[in-house]
Amino acid sequence: MNLTEIKGIGEKTVPKLNKLGIYSSRDLIEFLPTKYWDMTHFSDLDNTRIGDYVLLSGIMATVTKVQYIRRNMNVFKANFITGRRMIVLTWFNAPYLREKVTVGGEYVVWGKLAENNGVLCMSNPSFEAGSSGVRLSGITPIYPTKNIIAQPTMSKFIGAAMAHESFDSIIPAEREEITLKRGYELAHFPSTSSEAEAGRRRLNKERIVAQLFSYKILKQGRSLIKKHYSLPLSALDEAIKSLPYELTPSQKEALKDIYSDLKSGEKMNRLLSGDVGSGKTVVALLAAVYAIKCGYQVAFMAPTEILARQHYKTACDLLDGTGINIGVLTGVCGAQEKKGVKAAVKSGVIDLLIGTHAVIGDKVEFADLGFIVIDELQRFGVRHKSSLENKSENVDVLVMSATPIPRAMALTLQGELKLSALSPRGDMAENISTRLVSDKDLSAVYDFIHKRISVGEQAYIVCPLVEDSEGLERISAKSLYAKLVTGPFKGIPIGLVYSSMKEELKAEVMRRFYEGEIKILVATTVIEVGIDCKSASVMLVLNADCFGLSSLHQLRGRVGRREGLKSYCILHTSLKKESERLESLCNSRDGFEIAQKDADMRGYGDFFGLRQSGGGGWGMINAELIVECREIAEKLYKDDQAKTLQNQLVQKYITTLKDVSFS
Repeated sequence: MNLTEIKGIGEKTVPKLNKLGIYSSRDLIEFLPTKYWDMTHFSDLDNTRIGDYVLLSGIMATVTKVQYIRRNMNVFKANFITGRRMIVLTWFNAPYLREKVTVGGEYVVWGKLAENNGVLCMSNPSFEAGSSGVRLSGITPIYPTKNIIAQPTMSKFIGAAMAHESFDSIIPAEREEITLKRGYELAHFPSTSSEAEAGRRRLNKERIVAQLFSYKILKQGRSLIKKHYSLPLSALDEAIKSLPYELTPSQKEALKDIYSDLKSGEKMNRLLSGDVGSGKTVVALLAAVYAIKCGYQVAFMAPTEILARQHYKTACDLLDGTGINIGVLTGVCGAQEKKGVKAAVKSGVIDLLIGTHAVIGDKVEFADLGFIVIDELQRFGVRHKSSLENKSENVDVLVMSATPIPRAMALTLQGELKLSALSPRGDMAENISTRLVSDKDLSAVYDFIHKRISVGEQAYIVCPLVEDSEGLERISAKSLYAKLVTGPFKGIPIGLVYSSMKEELKAEVMRRFYEGEIKILVATTVIEVGIDCKSASVMLVLNADCFGLSSLHQLRGRVGRREGLKSYCILHTSLKKESERLESLCNSRDGFEIAQKDADMRGYGDFFGLRQSGGGGWGMINAELIVECREIAEKLYKDDQAKTLQNQLVQKYITTLKDVSFS
């Protein structure tokens, strides 16, 4: 159905909708809200973040006259009392609203909470008279319209489109809890948050079944080029004996798993999960040695320059004397160096190429790539992994992470990504204590850091932002650094690192930290991976409520990296409601378990598409839904393949997923 056939859409509106990727009535219906404003209950300011939208009931204590600041700019303000709190309300260029505000009157107010010099405030809030909302009530869907189309107008267009559209579901009627049409109605026009959630779950169910069915069709159509791994696992005996320590039982078991995959004749997709000190890198390099001995090249991709160089050094030390040629390729390599490495890779001279995103460049060609390793899986996008895999036919894949991303968790549930879990070596994991603190505890935490530094140890302090951001009550790395060097840690060498720093400066700060010259490192999550400072014993994460559990677990892994060194991860939050979520991290050291909790909270993502987590904010994809969808997809593939192939959504996924990696 053409857009102009929908009531309210004229020729002038069509180009605006096109800018949003909407070209048909079906596109309109599938243009789902990114969030919902919940005005079904009043907000609790004690458990509200600055930047959140809030619904408040209270009294207008004072109201100013309309003042004209300059040409085309006027303003009036009101002091609004809600509970025991005062909020300054400001309206710009809306003089007509002044007549609707009466001092002493009861009002319901809705808007985005901000803070200015310690005072709570709102700009251009919506309001209505009375102690309870009539207009400001219920659930309002918010669409990603980029201010091209007004929100109410978009809702009207979608409602009109739905009245003329048919809804052909891939899911058999007996497996539908609600119809597909009803799912769209609830997603677009819910009356409660539970209705919105039910609608999004139904639409997610349709999408996942279509994805899984499409994957089976694509997999069926791919001709597998079998690799020839002819050597026995004992081919690694010499390399294993040269290690300065004995492999743990879980490392030996993981190597057997990888060997079994490679010998099976099927494409290997395996996740190697393990906490700090579990030895993931050694297992991956031994697997690489086996693939190289069998005649294949190996690519090893890491997310950062620091980590790639670290892996390169480890590989050179471990494989010294084996005759294996190792190359390194990163974004900061010189032009001539890059040219030489690429030529050596293309000719087959380099057996093992270690690098960052640079290894997926168009001009990087392999003579015979057979095996790839992707470290810190959570730091790469789906397209990055697919680009590396597509450099060879049917390449075998090993991905590694202490905390797998939701997409990887979904793939393990679906059965397309096998799991090998490593146990930590020695007492390293047990030596890390994790606890939760609030604002009032920070002074004591700083005193504790002083004590650890006095005995020769070092500390990280991680912030969610690089710089202060207006309207966000978060601690930034730059402002904290400025306060610490003149305040609590005056006289103690402090360093500052963040992702947008020049690489040379960042490397210099990290060198000084590694060598012990810098005692405290203030940073963002740029230190989440690849940092290995043996003397660091304290990890303080400020505004920890801003981070996912998996990120916090990764940050925790930056301390406790020396056996026998008691270490501490301290999580700070100002929000009482975040305590329960963060407390779960204090009670668990299992990265895979934490990743599962994180996936349950964030959603498992569009795991055969491009999003690695999330689900539109409502109706998140969970483990139970994935298992249910897998059963439906398998039955459709087995019993009703021809009819299901005609489904419009299936055809869409078959087209869009053909070049996407399924590992």
